[in-house]
Amino acid sequence: MYGDAYRRGFERVSAFVQGRDTGVAVPATPDWSVGDVVRHLAGIANDLVQGRIEGFASDDTTAMQVAQRSLVPVPAVLDEWASRLDDAAQRLDHIDEAGFPDRIPSGIGPLPLAAIPPMIVNDLVHHEFDIRNAFGDVDGRDLPEILVSAAGHARSLRTLFAIRGLPTIRIESADTGQGWNIGRDEPVATLRASSFELMRSIGGRRTRREIASLDWDGDPEPFLDSMVLPQMRMRTSSLGEAHSS
Repeated sequence: MYGDAYRRGFERVSAFVQGRDTGVAVPATPDWSVGDVVRHLAGIANDLVQGRIEGFASDDTTAMQVAQRSLVPVPAVLDEWASRLDDAAQRLDHIDEAGFPDRIPSGIGPLPLAAIPPMIVNDLVHHEFDIRNAFGDVDGRDLPEILVSAAGHARSLRTLFAIRGLPTIRIESADTGQGWNIGRDEPVATLRASSFELMRSIGGRRTRREIASLDWDGDPEPFLDSMVLPQMRMRTSSLGEAHSS
């Protein structure tokens, strides 16, 4: 499951950057160029295959992934990623057989091992659209991976809502009709948006104002500061990414 999605993500990113200026800055990762995002993604694949997943998603690890490849041309970085692709995909599908500990030290605290595969796939999908946004591209927003990511992101808010003692809200995908109650009581508000907007909003690619401007039934104000995954940061400035309804 995760392996196939990971392979498809590699193929899309690899095809998209072919012939483009990979020195273009990526608004979602302002210290990185398009090439640096590719270097990060190739570094994840290499680390996974080499069994180095401690420190996953930490600033030090991601910086090292980019720095180690900083002088390597992007085509060669893509070749490295391609050479690791099958092994990385296999490991994502059989992470429990790789000899890793049950909990992984990461940049966002200890993570259950089972959380690593979906997080790696989600990271790849987000970065794909970070790269697309750098060129003003709006294609691909109906990918199956986006629907899965949006659902996972929405459900992941439940713990944060519980910790903060927030009332229940309902989040609904306008394009699939799926919905999730974030809490155990009757919802006091409902948020409806495309799966793409839900993924990008909850995944830290939208500002507070942008999240508030989505289709809310009920007062969004009590919830806005809790609408982003705990490991992510809400944007303070817009990415300028063309929104989907």
